Amino acid sequence: MRITKSGIARATALGLLVVAMGCERADPRLKNLHVGMVKDSVMVAMEGASPRRTDPFLYKGQYIEAMLFQKKGKTDPESLEDRKMAPVIVINGKLVGWGWDYWDSVAAANNIPVKKPQ
Repeated sequence: MRITKSGIARATALGLLVVAMGCERADPRLKNLHVGMVKDSVMVAMEGASPRRTDPFLYKGQYIEAMLFQKKGKTDPESLEDRKMAPVIVINGKLVGWGWDYWDSVAAANNIPVKKPQ
């Protein structure tokens, strides 16, 4: 079997289409965040929405909060699954980052158990 450049291009385009269709758009409110914001400013940037759940941890003298926000406009029960929400991470009252990649790395570095996707 001979592989051509056009065959590779078609396969790549198809792969990207499948990935794009499977990915949900990120919560647009996250674009309003920047590292170093105080927690009150984070709440304003998230358009006054309260986190659906806050998981607090005290580890080596640091107060770590993982605030899980339900994505804007989502109301279905599936949107309440942890990995469908947007995590925003505050340490000692200041924003340090957001998103699942960030929260997974902070949790791993601080021995915090986090439910992994199925």
